[in-house]
Amino acid sequence: MASRPDFIQTGEVAVTSEPARRTRTGGGRRRVPRHTLSAEAIVDAALRMLDDTDCEGISMRALAAELGVGTMTLYTYFRSKDELLQAARDQVLDSFHPPAVSGDWADRVRACCQALYRLLVKRPAVLRVLAVRPDGDGDFADTATAALELVLSQLRAAGLGRQETARGYLVLLQYTFGSALRHVFAPVPRNGENIPSRLQMLDPVAHPTIADLIPELAITHGSGEEQYLFGLDLILDGLRKAAAAQH
Repeated sequence: MASRPDFIQTGEVAVTSEPARRTRTGGGRRRVPRHTLSAEAIVDAALRMLDDTDCEGISMRALAAELGVGTMTLYTYFRSKDELLQAARDQVLDSFHPPAVSGDWADRVRACCQALYRLLVKRPAVLRVLAVRPDGDGDFADTATAALELVLSQLRAAGLGRQETARGYLVLLQYTFGSALRHVFAPVPRNGENIPSRLQMLDPVAHPTIADLIPELAITHGSGEEQYLFGLDLILDGLRKAAAAQH
């Protein structure tokens, strides 16, 4: 969570760690009661807006209007829009804790990755920030530290070497993030078209395998988490074989 810059003094609004209760103005605009604005309240409002629009569509002015405060008031808490976006991302990812499950290392890594996938799908705001600033300060790999520690420790316990562990973690991270991104922001087919119907127009003589598998392709195209888990299990199987090959 980003803190209030030391060199800026708080004026009309006091800092509080308690979530601010929102009221509505006469025109229906939500605002926070006077003296209850906090960094947490600003981040919460930013996350709500980011769930519905992309990073370019959110501005400090629009966010201030949502909260019913002046734009400059927000700069009391965050130096820039980028700092606010990073704080919004960090608030969600820092709260992530891998589920406790029984089984071997692969079961624990699988449960962790699945839970992270579900979090990302549930909070499009985080995906939007990560897609725009994947290598910004406080990179994703350094933010979800609970997931990082669990996965690294379990890959080491599986018998992978140091470099293989680091590479394996990155593969799992990129696959999970990319799958969630595809699930949430997949483009809507034009003119009601979908992949299977386009494939049905192909010449079956020139593309016999495609023609034969059209029903299965239609099912997997919209399978979401099921498809993600299929790929995740393939990655884990590959890591298991890589660990065995080192011994």
